[in-house]
Amino acid sequence: MSIESLCALFFEFSNEDRLRILKRLQQDHMTVTALSRELDLTTQETSRHLARLGETGLTKKNPNGTHSLTGYGELSLTQIEGFMFTSNHRAYFQTHDLTGIPPEFVSRIGELGEARFIDDIMVIFHLIEQMGRESQEYIYRLTDKYILTAIPAWEDALTRGVEFRLLEPTDIVVPPEFDRGTVIADAVNRGQFQVRKTDKVNVFLALNESKVAAIGFPTNEGRMDYRGFVSEDPQVHIWAKDLYEKYWAKATPVIR
Repeated sequence: MSIESLCALFFEFSNEDRLRILKRLQQDHMTVTALSRELDLTTQETSRHLARLGETGLTKKNPNGTHSLTGYGELSLTQIEGFMFTSNHRAYFQTHDLTGIPPEFVSRIGELGEARFIDDIMVIFHLIEQMGRESQEYIYRLTDKYILTAIPAWEDALTRGVEFRLLEPTDIVVPPEFDRGTVIADAVNRGQFQVRKTDKVNVFLALNESKVAAIGFPTNEGRMDYRGFVSEDPQVHIWAKDLYEKYWAKATPVIR
């Protein structure tokens, strides 16, 4: 398989102005004049870039004079989102290992493009507590660490009828001071609070029906890093929920 066409594609994406044009055309069909005005380019520059993009099959000119992405352009731009996300956070990914998560989710990593990186564990833990207080439908946790300060928020959520799923490794060390109390115990008995075990945790997840409070990955040394990405973006939420559901389906229910 020749990589010549791939190199040619990356060459087009390597030009910042052409990439900006492609990103804008992903939203609307636009004329040369409108593009040049919005992107602060001359009409000559815009026309030249569109000519190149048209020659490579990424864009096309429509009968009404507007330009738009081709199917090839749309697909290529969607795939490049993953490179954009990882390059924007290259310092993080240089020191973290994603080889443990399913390959199809690595391929979909571009869906995290709107996520924000939080470089503070205490902020992440606070967001998880806040998520518990705000949840109306469900709370999903995948973790190898108990956040004891979040227990009151869990109890409040359970009292409101929120479904809780906790997915944890088989070798998790439960803090001796942890007391699940009657609220959680009753919720476990009626199936509102479900716990499952998995052999190994390769990602740190916390989400409810509307937001993702934490997506974290292990370091290259294998230690889970609780710093990570947060978002209320629907696409980020889909990625996180799909990954959680995949782990949940393979995990072993705990009978308590």
